[in-house]
Amino acid sequence: MLPDVKVEFYIFLNSIYAGLISGIVYDLYRVIRYCFKPKRIATLIEDFLFWLGIGLIFFYIINKANWGQLRGYIFFGFFIGGLMYLKVLSKVLFPLLLKLFNKVIFIIKGIHYVLKFPFIKANKIVAPRVKKLRRIKRIPQESVREIIRLTRIILQKK
Repeated sequence: MLPDVKVEFYIFLNSIYAGLISGIVYDLYRVIRYCFKPKRIATLIEDFLFWLGIGLIFFYIINKANWGQLRGYIFFGFFIGGLMYLKVLSKVLFPLLLKLFNKVIFIIKGIHYVLKFPFIKANKIVAPRVKKLRRIKRIPQESVREIIRLTRIILQKK
């Protein structure tokens, strides 16, 4: 092959590579959306960040591969790489990513529970005592209110 054709073929393979990476990022995005189920505003923000990330990946790889020169076969290779990923690899990687993400969430929830457990126990011990202290604290206030009420009643009878 001629050197120019080799370079162009290398650039085409890099654009396929960029499409594959974009497919992986898309699957990660799908897993995050599946697990968190964001509301409308969060979805808009996530979509914007996703497309910003895909654009940055595309232009970074194109800049490294052929110094930022855009040609039609680069877009075609990017599309082919993304399509290959979605049709072949996504069927295998998406369930694996989903299981991995669920396990990570399970571990984080476990750590959160372990860190929160002493505070829950302390609250169960302290809460009844605090409740009693609040009742005791209210006694003088209620007594003063009752005295004021009764003095008004007595003064009105004169």
